[in-house]
Amino acid sequence: LNVVHGAKDTVNFICDAPDIKAISFVGSNQAGEYIHARGSANGKRVQANLGAKNHGVILPDADKESTINALVGAGFGAAGQRCMA
Repeated sequence: LNVVHGAKDTVNFICDAPDIKAISFVGSNQAGEYIHARGSANGKRVQANLGAKNHGVILPDADKESTINALVGAGFGAAGQRCMA
């Protein structure tokens, strides 16, 4: 596991390097779509969480009020200072 900060040259290196087999990205839609396209074209598994945080799926039979309360609490309970997943 590595956390890498950088610009386009860094992204291209990660997407093109044959020893890197998977990429997980959190950030903007534009950057994520680029990383997904380039990484996938090079045979990498790419996971991209674009433009949002705390994704959740609420199924039709869920208790919507308690589920939404739980999602909001998990997303904002620590004021963004830690991951509560």
